[in-house]
Amino acid sequence: RVPYAVSGGLSFFSRKEVKDILSYLAVTVNPDDDVNLLRIINIPRRGIGKAVLMNLLETARRHSCSLFSALILSQAANGDEFPHGRAKAEIGAFLAAIETTRQKLTVKRGMSAAVKELVDRIDYWGYLLAQNKKEQAVRFKYMNVESLVNSIADYENDPENASPSLRDYLHRISLLNIEENKDDEDNEKVNLMTVHAAKGLEFDTVFIAAAEEGLFPHSRVIEEAEEAIEEERRLFYVAMTRAKRKLFITAAASRRRMGEALVSSPSCFLEEIPEELCITHTEEVTAENDAAAYFTNLKERFK
Repeated sequence: RVPYAVSGGLSFFSRKEVKDILSYLAVTVNPDDDVNLLRIINIPRRGIGKAVLMNLLETARRHSCSLFSALILSQAANGDEFPHGRAKAEIGAFLAAIETTRQKLTVKRGMSAAVKELVDRIDYWGYLLAQNKKEQAVRFKYMNVESLVNSIADYENDPENASPSLRDYLHRISLLNIEENKDDEDNEKVNLMTVHAAKGLEFDTVFIAAAEEGLFPHSRVIEEAEEAIEEERRLFYVAMTRAKRKLFITAAASRRRMGEALVSSPSCFLEEIPEELCITHTEEVTAENDAAAYFTNLKERFK
């Protein structure tokens, strides 16, 4: 394992958008998880105001049950102390989303598909758009959600996981967070950061990963006006000029997006780099047992 440090930002699983979806999954696995339920009960906004929420918490206290059970009770009960109108309908939709996801998780190797459907069902993209004025920030946040879905797909498709489950995946994530938070005296680490966080910094060697159409530039930018492409081009320039000695730009031939394997093509920005400045490698690993030798050779080349 290569030691690394996330610089200029939060670790992946600490990002709000990732924690939002993980909280949905935690409630799906354990509906009595009040902490995670309180986090997402209004994500996206459901018109559940403070007064409604306090009444629901009081219902849970009075019936000695979890908040999730109080939500279920609120659907069958009437009275001023229970939600009504839009709030009641939204709570019903929320409960339906959790139950539908729970049922789909029973399908073998169907975890990533179920999570992707949940993200679409709650319209998390629309929620991000409503919360952020800059669409570029929205794209970045949604890419993190896509990466989470891909992570789940990789986990459930790993042949070493004989019986993958969402509960086990969440447990592994919690252990990973503990490991990342441990103090490490070894300062020889790879710095992972966004292009924005790298502004003003320089390094002897820089790697730009995922220089592919649809990622850098992002697919939504490609569909927009030329001004949006120019902003992505400036970011790519910033990333390139962080390197003092060596710059490596990588692109994958195929990549998982929301759990689906899709063919990738190199970023259009690569065509704008003068050929005399580049050394291009287009080797392809065709079998899993070739990977170790390939990366050993790659490591020697990067020295």
